[in-house]
Amino acid sequence: MTAATGDDPIIDQTIGKLNEVEHLVQQLFDKVNDVISWVPGFLSDLIEPIRKAMDDLNRKMAEFWESCKHFMTDRGSPSKLKATAASWSDGVGNPLGDLVGAISLDKLTTEIEWQGRGAEAYKATVPAQASGLNALKDLGLQIRNSLINLANGIDSFWTQLIGVVTGLVIALGVAIVSAATVVGIPAAIVILLGAIGAGIAGIVTTISAVDSLTATVTNEQQGILDKVKALGSTWSVSDTGAMSNPSDWRIQQ
Repeated sequence: MTAATGDDPIIDQTIGKLNEVEHLVQQLFDKVNDVISWVPGFLSDLIEPIRKAMDDLNRKMAEFWESCKHFMTDRGSPSKLKATAASWSDGVGNPLGDLVGAISLDKLTTEIEWQGRGAEAYKATVPAQASGLNALKDLGLQIRNSLINLANGIDSFWTQLIGVVTGLVIALGVAIVSAATVVGIPAAIVILLGAIGAGIAGIVTTISAVDSLTATVTNEQQGILDKVKALGSTWSVSDTGAMSNPSDWRIQQ
């Protein structure tokens, strides 16, 4: 059906189970066809209901695969999302936090070693610069948290999905055993149709949950973008006119 990627074990395990479902379904159909092929022609009316039930099963499986199409073509990657989240933390949020700490007034020697108009002008600039850096740091960490929430949601989706698919694999195994006789085939099909229906319902529910989470994350990202725009495009700078003359700077006595 499809190949695993190797990046996310839970996704690869689920893909493996789906491939197993495809294989077992074909095995069941082969089994049923083999059993009913031994039924004498004059008893064909007795196996006609089985043929119709198998047609129903075939349609139900088509419905199942259709419900899987959404996530099979757009699997997501929790591992890559978490790696990107870490880069926002390690490459943006934390370094900016360190920079804010380094330029805070209590860490600067300018105010301690110098006085005069130049020192005062520089001192007046620092809080605004620290505030801007703090805002950027917070935005970087918000982006990290948003990406982690999305990654965890996708992980949860695939964890629930593998439970659904595993249940279907078990039901198919039981159905194959039951289909060893003509008498057992109808009951096996009924059980399997119920399992497939439950699987489809489970898939729809988990997809809805992920869609809801995606909408929430989209809103978070828009909120972050609005905050970025609110920061403006200019950097707070000192009044150079108040510090360009040597007399604007005097060593603290």
